[in-house]
Amino acid sequence: MLRIDRLDAIGRLQQAESNIKFLTHRVEELSLLDSVTGLPNHRHFADRLSQALVLAQRHGHIVSVLFLDLDRFKRVNDLVGHTGGDEVLKQVGCRLQGALRQGDTMASMGGGRFIILLQEIKDVLDAAKVGQKLLGAVNAPLHLSSRELFLTASLGVCVHPQDGLDAQELESHAESAMYRAKERGGDRIECYTTTLNEVSLERQEMEGCLREALKNGELQMYYQPQFRMDGRLTGAEALLRWNHPLLGAVPPTKFIPMAEESRLILPIGEWALREACGQMAKWNTMSPHPLQIAVNVSVLQFANGDWDTCVARTLLETGLDPTCLELELTESMVMRQGHEDLVPLHRLREIGAKIAIDDFGTGYSSLSYLQRLPITTLKLDQSFTSMLQNEDPKTSSENIVRAIIQLAHSLHLSVVAEGVETEGQRDMLELLGCDCLQGFLLGRPLPADAFEAMLEFVSTKAFLKRATETQEAVRVPRSTPNGRARGSQ
Repeated sequence: MLRIDRLDAIGRLQQAESNIKFLTHRVEELSLLDSVTGLPNHRHFADRLSQALVLAQRHGHIVSVLFLDLDRFKRVNDLVGHTGGDEVLKQVGCRLQGALRQGDTMASMGGGRFIILLQEIKDVLDAAKVGQKLLGAVNAPLHLSSRELFLTASLGVCVHPQDGLDAQELESHAESAMYRAKERGGDRIECYTTTLNEVSLERQEMEGCLREALKNGELQMYYQPQFRMDGRLTGAEALLRWNHPLLGAVPPTKFIPMAEESRLILPIGEWALREACGQMAKWNTMSPHPLQIAVNVSVLQFANGDWDTCVARTLLETGLDPTCLELELTESMVMRQGHEDLVPLHRLREIGAKIAIDDFGTGYSSLSYLQRLPITTLKLDQSFTSMLQNEDPKTSSENIVRAIIQLAHSLHLSVVAEGVETEGQRDMLELLGCDCLQGFLLGRPLPADAFEAMLEFVSTKAFLKRATETQEAVRVPRSTPNGRARGSQ
């Protein structure tokens, strides 16, 4: 009996050991897989890439690494939720896997990012062809429940040994090429070059400087005044400036795209909004009539999901009347958003904030969105203003500007013309019925103290004018020949 129990115990122990080995192996397998897509994870990919490089160096093969990132995937998560976003990633992963050869490896890096290893290719053109197939797989309409989603991706390509000798270098260079694809609008392929690496290193250094700039108070808001056609000051547009202690003034065209790419635009944009609203709340206590501040909104702020809450909180904390805030969005940015993404616009209009479309006329031809969205203002792009007085009717923008102003007024929208630099442009805009003007002719962007000095001057002039008019109104009436004052009968 004892022998039987002992044999049974030995059998159970052997079974337990077998189970432990199986589970250990399974845990090891799972540790190499992405939990959402079931694809290999980065750890697994790094191991495969290292092995491929050893074989490539031994046999003289060319190996390629591709880095793919879904464009604006944060917006997809906001639209369908994180569960829906995970399902999208699964479907995209399957499609990408189906576009690859049997011996190739693809891993999920999380958040809509995938990295691909192509072994034994002829040259970079072969890798680019595979990349084109991958983009085509992403572009096909994707169905999720009752929704139809259209996705794009940015893809970077590099090859061994031309673009790098070790795994870390190849991954870094492929990622740099991917970022270049994003900077050029997305939905495209970029191949790595030495020049691209230099630009990438410069961007990393500048990004570090920009992070420090926000902490060290190097960022500053400038304010460009806006005027009605009768010369009355109506407010200003808030413009972000960066003055680096060593580099000097860094152009917005250089640091704004970098801030958006690195997502630094979110804390910077919140700081800029608070700074501008706080200044205008102060200035409105000095002005004889309410002024409004126009603040630009980045596409990342727009897609962040809670930017309307951030705006409402800022208005409350700074004490600025919501009707004195105008949020500027570019036409192309608005057109890229889905219906649900535009809900914050309606919520902001409900509390009184105004919505302007910046650079109007340079983007899309479909104008139906003007009726669907709670827009209050169209900003006429300065390219149209600059061509107003061209002598050749074929190049003059007069007819276009007239049509835009008439369209806006028929929809009860106001029009602000940007880039007004000459008296002739101002006179033509007045003739065409424009509502407000902004440009160097009327005032350059000013730091807060200079704008405040201008406001004090304008307010003093307005006060003296009103005082003079009041004195004229209550002036003692002249006497008539019979000694009785006029109007006393």
